[in-house]
Amino acid sequence: MKNELKFSFEFFPTKNASDEDVAWKSLKKLESFNPEFFSVTFGAGGGERLKTDTFVKKINKDSNVPVAGHLTCVDMTKDEINDLALGWFEKGIKRIVALRGDVRTEGAKYHPHPQGYENAADMVAGLKKLANFDISVAGYPEIHPDSMDKKNDLDNLKRKVDAGADRIITQFFFDENVFLRFRDDAVKAGINIQILPGIMPIQNYKRVKSFSDKCGTHVPKWIEKEFDGSDDNPEVQKMIGSSLATDLVKRLQKEGINEFHFYTLNKYELSYAVCSRLKSYKKFLQTKNEKQTGEIRI
Repeated sequence: MKNELKFSFEFFPTKNASDEDVAWKSLKKLESFNPEFFSVTFGAGGGERLKTDTFVKKINKDSNVPVAGHLTCVDMTKDEINDLALGWFEKGIKRIVALRGDVRTEGAKYHPHPQGYENAADMVAGLKKLANFDISVAGYPEIHPDSMDKKNDLDNLKRKVDAGADRIITQFFFDENVFLRFRDDAVKAGINIQILPGIMPIQNYKRVKSFSDKCGTHVPKWIEKEFDGSDDNPEVQKMIGSSLATDLVKRLQKEGINEFHFYTLNKYELSYAVCSRLKSYKKFLQTKNEKQTGEIRI
């Protein structure tokens, strides 16, 4: 249906059984919104890869929602990536989020594996040759920390699109104008596939601020002030975070955007609250428009 509000949700593989129970409970709660897909992040290292593989297959088996497994170039050969991807494809898992990935040592520069894919664009091209995968790639409204400038960043994104990417999922942001400028610049650069806004409801301000500093996402001063004095009150922080995320999505909806990707951090409460409020608000607007149309007919 045109203008239907759509969601997708990101999870990460857990470290222990207790955390897995929490993540799975969250995933099942968010199923109620009939998501377009769930995605599962990918960690470098054999044990982390196995956790991703296991979680992706569990979702595929025990949920009716499609699942997208993340894959990264870091510390992996082409054969290792291809084998994992084909193993998913054989089980009916056709969605992949293809990423270059972050280096494991803070401050170190990225270097491709000697037998690996050079970067995300190279991986997209390779995977598309293997099978008819549906591939999402990352976009950075405030440019990737490793990019020299905006043009360099958009050129890299265009290479991923030209290699066969089906959609772009953005890094999270807190100012709708940042996303809208990025979308306009992408179109000018000849990028015409779907750009899915990444939304991070703030559950813990200090933690999200730390994430933001590392990935180059700007946190506006007015948002910082919203959380002043709330460090010792997590429930208040969640209420503020829910409200901010809801308002951000509403502002983007006014610009014609109706599909959003939520970074859940494996906890459903904030994403659930935001999506519930958005659904209710959309029903309110529809009812209001129907009444206005009826009055005109009278």
